[in-house]
Amino acid sequence: MAEQKKTSALRRYISYGTGFLGDALYYQFITTYLLVFLTGPAGLSPKDAGTIGSIIVLADAVGSLFVGRITDGLKCRYGRRRPVLLFSAFVLPLIFFLLFLTVGGSDGQKVVYYTAMGLLFYSFFILYYVSQTAFGADISEGYDDSIKMNSVVSFITNLGTFACLAMPLPVIKWLQSRGMTPSHSWSAFAAGMSTIVFCGILFCWNETRGREKLGVVDTKSQSWREMLSDYKELLHIKPYRRLIETKFTLNFCYTIYSSSMVFFITYCIGGNHEAVTSLAYTFNTILGFAVIPVVTGIALKFGKRNMTMMTSVVYGIAGIVLYLIGIRSVPLLLLYVLAHSIGTHGFWQLFSTNLYDVADLDEYCSGRRREGNIVGLQSFLCGISVSLTVRVLTLLLDSTGFDGSAAVQNDASLKMLAICFVLLPGIVSILGALCMSLYKVDRKGHKLVREALSRRRLGDAPLSEEETEIIEAMLR
Repeated sequence: MAEQKKTSALRRYISYGTGFLGDALYYQFITTYLLVFLTGPAGLSPKDAGTIGSIIVLADAVGSLFVGRITDGLKCRYGRRRPVLLFSAFVLPLIFFLLFLTVGGSDGQKVVYYTAMGLLFYSFFILYYVSQTAFGADISEGYDDSIKMNSVVSFITNLGTFACLAMPLPVIKWLQSRGMTPSHSWSAFAAGMSTIVFCGILFCWNETRGREKLGVVDTKSQSWREMLSDYKELLHIKPYRRLIETKFTLNFCYTIYSSSMVFFITYCIGGNHEAVTSLAYTFNTILGFAVIPVVTGIALKFGKRNMTMMTSVVYGIAGIVLYLIGIRSVPLLLLYVLAHSIGTHGFWQLFSTNLYDVADLDEYCSGRRREGNIVGLQSFLCGISVSLTVRVLTLLLDSTGFDGSAAVQNDASLKMLAICFVLLPGIVSILGALCMSLYKVDRKGHKLVREALSRRRLGDAPLSEEETEIIEAMLR
C-alpha cells in the first residue's frame, strides 16, 4: 500500500511538472537569447532590441493583473485551470515560432513586428503561467508534499533548461553547416522547442484529470473596484508582501545574469564562445540535477525560508569575490556558474510552494480561494522588475559604446559586462536573502492553518488560543 501511494504521488508530480516545460523553455530562451537574436539575425541595434525587450515584458506584467482574477472566476465544468492549459498548448507554440522568425523591411518595421509578436506572446504566456502555477495549490497536499513535488518539477524543468540554453548555439551552428541560413536555423530551433512545449502541456492537461478542486469559484464581481479591493486585501497579508519583495529583488539578479551571459562569454572569456556557452549551460544543467535533491533535503529539515536565504547568500558572496578576482578563464566561469546554480535552485525550486502556503493563509483570513490573484499580482510586480532589468542592462551597455555586431569591444564595455554579469547579481542576491529573512511562515504554522481550514469546512471546534496565536504570529 505504501509503495502504491508513493508511485501515485510520483505520477502526480511528473504530470504536473511536464506542464512547466512551457515556462522552462520559453522564459529562459527569451531571457537569454532574444537580445542575441534581435541584434544578430534580425539585424537590430542593441538600443532597439532593448526597447523591444523592455516593452514586451510589460505585457507579461500588465496581463498578470487580470488573468489571475479571470481564472479564479472561470466557471467551467472542467475547472478553472485545466481549460486554460489546453488552450495554451495550441496557441503558445505558434506565437513563439513567429517571434523568432526573421523578417525583412526597415528597422522601424522590424521593431513594430517583433514588438507586436512579443506583446502577443507574453499576453498568452502569462495566462498559461498563472494558471499552471495556481494549479499547484490543488496538486499539492501540504508543506512537505509541495517541497517534494517541486523537486520533481525542478528536475523536469532542468531538462527543459538544458534544451533551451545549452543546445541552441551548437544546434543552430550545426544546422548552418548543413546549408541552412542563419535566419532559418533560428526558426527551425524555435519550431523544435515549440513541439516539446506542446507535448508537455498536453500531457499535463491529460494526466491531471480529477485533480482540480471544483466548486470553489470566486463569484465576486470582476469590476475594477472589486479587483483593486482584492489586491489591497492580499497586500495586507504580510508574508505575501515579503515574498513579492524577495522575488522582485532576485528577479533583477537572475535576469541581468541571464541577459548578459552570452555577451560576457563572447567578449570577456574568448576562444570558441559557442562552445564555451554550451559548456557553461551544460555544466549548469548537470549541477542542477545535483543541487535539486540537496535543496529538497535541507528544505525538508530546516524549512523553505532558511534554505532560500542560505543559497542566496552563498551566491552573493561568490559573485562579489569572483568579481574582485576577475573571471577571465573557463574554470573560474564554471565556478561562478556553480554559485549561480545554487542560488537559483534555492529560490525557484521553492518559491511557488510558498505561494501555495499563502493561498491557505488567504483562505484562513478571507474565507476565499484566490490562487490566481495571488500568482497574478506577484507576477505583475515582478514583471516590472524584469522589464526594468532588461532596460537597465541595455542602457548600461549602450553608455559604454557596446556594439553587438563587433568582434571586439572597448575596455569600458568589457568592464561593464563584468559588473552586470558578476558584481550586480552578487550584491542583489544578498539583498534578496535579507528580504526572505522577514518571511515567517514555517512548517508548524502552515500545518495549523490547514487544520483550522479543515475544521472550519467540517464545522468542528476551532483551534485553541495557543495554536491560533502561532498562526497570527506568522501574519504579523
